Amino acid sequence: MDININLKDYKLNVRTCAFIRCGEEVLLCEHKTKDYYSLPGGHVKVGESSKDALKRELKEELNYDIHNDELILTRIVENFFIKENNEKVHEYLFIYRYDLDKNLYNGDFKNLENENITMNWVRKEAFILLNVAPGICKGIIANPEFQHIISNKI
Repeated sequence: MDININLKDYKLNVRTCAFIRCGEEVLLCEHKTKDYYSLPGGHVKVGESSKDALKRELKEELNYDIHNDELILTRIVENFFIKENNEKVHEYLFIYRYDLDKNLYNGDFKNLENENITMNWVRKEAFILLNVAPGICKGIIANPEFQHIISNKI
């Protein structure tokens, strides 16, 4: 069961995602039904660590296996925001950095779980100009070191 809980005034989410780099490019999810991009990942399940959840999500979505020691925690974001439907969300987001070896990579990734999401490699220069949610992840380009960020947009 995903940690995605409806409370009286808020929805509580716990998510994890990957900032995947290959050379000068970053892997992004393009949502056909939304006006933003995101990093690949998903919800953490009850009893699951954020790192294990990310490994599971990348296997389910991309059929790609990652080992624990290859994922580097780069951001913990406490994110407070209001969705389009006026629902208040309190989200804990764990962002891991992963550097994909150009020599081992053979081309494109395809999202196996959702036909409304395409996976795109984007140059770092373009990444910072795109509407990426949450926008806070753009800072990883300039500073990949670990940061704990609280973002309150309520």
